[in-house]
This record gives sequence, structure tokens and C-alpha cells, in this order.
Amino acid sequence: MKKVSHEQVELRRQIASSMKLKQLVDLCLPRQGAIEIQHDKPGKEHSWHKHDTDETIILIKGDMRIVWESGEATCMAGDVINLPLGTLHSSTAGAQGATYLISFRTVEI
Repeated sequence: MKKVSHEQVELRRQIASSMKLKQLVDLCLPRQGAIEIQHDKPGKEHSWHKHDTDETIILIKGDMRIVWESGEATCMAGDVINLPLGTLHSSTAGAQGATYLISFRTVEI
């Protein structure tokens, strides 16, 4: 399991690949509130943006390219990306699209 870090962005490869969806959802849920399950069609782009909270993305299916100010990575199913609050980033779904969980906090797996 390779860990890639550019400044404060953290990408952990295949860390979640052996976990069941229910386990991942339980880990991502805050004490009160919600998480987002996102499905992007092939080539769907989310242009540059940032959040006022930490963000964890867990790729469930497909692949996506994520870019931030000081780096970029192509992420595959099982990868976990932690983006600190205020990180300017964009993403584009791969040829098969991408399905992923978004938790608006840092999720430790």
C-alpha cells in the first residue's frame, strides 16, 4: 500500500479495496450528519474548487484524476484521498466513470 503525499494532500493506494461498502460508510459517517455518494459519468469534470472543511474521498469503483495546486494523481478503486480544508483541487472521472464516497472530515482507515 503506497502512500503519496504532496504538501498536506494524502493519497493511500488500495487501502480500502478489501473493505465492504457498509464498513466504509460507517467509517465515513460523522457523529451527526451525512456523507455524499457521488457517481460521475466517464469524463465528468469538477472544476477547481475548495472546501471549508477537511475532505476524504474513497474511490469505490472506476478511476479519476485528481489535481491540486502542487500535484496530481490518478486514483483507482480502493484509494483514499485526504484533502485538508482549503485545498484547491479539481477532478475528472476516467473512461469507466467513478463512484466514490465523500466525507467532509478526515477519515482514518
